[in-house]
Amino acid sequence: MSQEVSRRTFIRTATGLIAANWGGLRILAGPASAFAQAADSQRSIPMPEEFIYGAEFFRPPNPPRALRHEMLKAIANEYKFNIIRIYCSWVYLNPEQGKFDFTEIEEVLSDCDRLGLKVLMGAVIEEAPYWLEAAHPESRFVDALGSPQRLQTVGKNMSGGWPSLCMDWTPVKEAAERFLLELAKVVSKHSSMYAYDVWNEPQLEPAGGREFNTSTDQKLYCYCDKTIASFQNWLKKRYGTLEKLSEAWVRRYPSWKVIDPPRGPGSYIDWVDWRRFMIERSTEEMRFRVKTLRSVDTRSILESHVFSQAAIIPLAIQAVNPWRLAELVEYWGLSCFPRWLGTPIYFSAAQIELTRAAAAGKPFWITELQGGHGSSGIRRSPQMRPRDIRLWNWMLVAMGGKGIVYWCYLTEATGTESTGFGLVERDGSASERILEAAQDCKLIQAQWEIIKDYKPGPEVAVVVDIDNALLTFAMSGNEDASTMSFAGYYKALWNSDVLVDFIEPQSLNSSDKYKVIIAPWHLIGKQETCDRLRQFVEGGGTLLLETGFASYDEHMVYNPVVPAFGLAEVFGYREQESLYMMQNDLKGNPKPEDLPPSERVYIEGRLMFTEPIKTTVKAHTFLTPITVSSAKVIASYESTPVAAVKKVGKGQVYYFGTNLGASIEDGSQEGMDLVREIVSQAVQRVISSDKVRPRLIESSSGSLLIVFNDQITDQTAKIQVPSRYKTATDIYDNGSQTIHNGAVEVRVPFEGVSVLRLS
Repeated sequence: MSQEVSRRTFIRTATGLIAANWGGLRILAGPASAFAQAADSQRSIPMPEEFIYGAEFFRPPNPPRALRHEMLKAIANEYKFNIIRIYCSWVYLNPEQGKFDFTEIEEVLSDCDRLGLKVLMGAVIEEAPYWLEAAHPESRFVDALGSPQRLQTVGKNMSGGWPSLCMDWTPVKEAAERFLLELAKVVSKHSSMYAYDVWNEPQLEPAGGREFNTSTDQKLYCYCDKTIASFQNWLKKRYGTLEKLSEAWVRRYPSWKVIDPPRGPGSYIDWVDWRRFMIERSTEEMRFRVKTLRSVDTRSILESHVFSQAAIIPLAIQAVNPWRLAELVEYWGLSCFPRWLGTPIYFSAAQIELTRAAAAGKPFWITELQGGHGSSGIRRSPQMRPRDIRLWNWMLVAMGGKGIVYWCYLTEATGTESTGFGLVERDGSASERILEAAQDCKLIQAQWEIIKDYKPGPEVAVVVDIDNALLTFAMSGNEDASTMSFAGYYKALWNSDVLVDFIEPQSLNSSDKYKVIIAPWHLIGKQETCDRLRQFVEGGGTLLLETGFASYDEHMVYNPVVPAFGLAEVFGYREQESLYMMQNDLKGNPKPEDLPPSERVYIEGRLMFTEPIKTTVKAHTFLTPITVSSAKVIASYESTPVAAVKKVGKGQVYYFGTNLGASIEDGSQEGMDLVREIVSQAVQRVISSDKVRPRLIESSSGSLLIVFNDQITDQTAKIQVPSRYKTATDIYDNGSQTIHNGAVEVRVPFEGVSVLRLS
């Protein structure tokens, strides 16, 4: 699990091909998918033969050794789970140089061999042994203030060794490789070995914070000598000459060796390059892990799972690109802790859809689903109720996922996570949660013939270019404007009853399968992206843009005409100077009545829409006046145009002169209604409802209607389904109803789910 993230922070922030040598990455031209094409292993990806279902079981010291055997028997025979996960920590298993102790791991594996349980084996090198730190103290991670990070414990690990050591140092990389090789040699001999969790929640590990109160400077890594030298080499390959770099960065460097990564606010391009480099460095670390494990074990599946999702969660500090990481493994997963982090249902649904998008057709699952209440010391989250277990089981199914692994089986014993997360009680006795999980497992397995080949085909896509998040971080030291925009648009789409693809710009090559594309908070205008979006509209698509679209070029220089690359003429509008909405600041704002009427716009900025619906939306971040040439004005602030629509070719483009996504995320029902109306005009929804959120799975083996209720009161709704369906049966109580006039009546408990089999 990730380091603690406060609910406020989480909700508010929720919102080129590379190839490389370890010491210096190089940039090549080509689509991102070439990563997978160039993978070291060309074997076909094994598909699951049943829904993968289980729990994390062993992370020292939990559970006690004397209890493990009986607990494994209960998991396999009583609850009918088919997999456990082992958290296999480098610092715990390699206590001295050249000494490895896999005794406890093999004991658990041998039990699983006999019981027929699969094992997901964690390969955790984010916790380095202390002997290695003592031998190479120079390899400690260094933050932006120049402070080295010593090895220590954190809430997710009581064995120490966090946050490991910087693998830009050869002795560290070699020691990590030796551990992974030794681990694979031992565990691959067991019939229960099913998959490796190659990297637990990939991120630049020390970015999780090291103090009780951590500044941004203390989360920025890595500024050690080797990483800086590697960055300098990366810049050489990217720019070719010092003169070209100096021109792009607006500097006059005398040599490559004097270049230091940015450490505080200032210009933008150096920050974006620095975080691009660190993201690519993380991708190469994943490649190293995959290659090392595969060199020994050619049978087991290679899997990884992410906590720091792109788009809706900040990633500049964490320095990962989930799409690039997912290309290097065979299964892809996520961590989902909805009650611990206090996230709304739509937000965690977005995390699942983002996971499916990064998996790009490969099997995906929830590798960590919250099992019990979250704990971070004295602070505890609300309980994980049986209704939450059921809801997130079926949410994963509805989105096309193929497995769930809980964190964790037995309630945690030590540190800040103690008392929390367990499916069963601390003494191993059954809880309502484990009984619900076991029932859900049984019912999901019974529907496997319907579920196994189901792959959603969304007709709505959201464009994600991570460079925009990096630019947003360079601008403000956070990514709120970006993450809130993505989260808000997803909130509107979730409530529009459509499934969503999150796509990178290169995927616009195949945009003809989408009817609607949204480009939230897309500040950087790249020629290829702009051209493809124009072609999408001309071909008949509906495109939604918002303030600042294509306002900066690829060197982070403000464009003289916004949007750039001729789009101002094609789309029929041109941005004027944006007004910053001061109500978004946390303090120091004047009251509207204290300002003259002409100045109140900074506090009370609004967009008054006349179409596609008549409504008023509160501005967020910016309110941007526009000059309209050939577009049609659809919203104004007083008499100033601030939104427009234009038919281009066979399609149409909408422009909103504010951060509409962030406005929706901040609570604008009017903004959500606006997006829903546009989407409903462009997309023929198979099923929809005002009160609940229905999703339909159809296959040759049968069909499931899965209905979610994200409200705090029970709901009863009639849902229109295709006319071919005549009966509906609740899979939990076997209650059956005849479908009249194509409508199914369904009652869904608050914050819950109902599942009907249609025939």
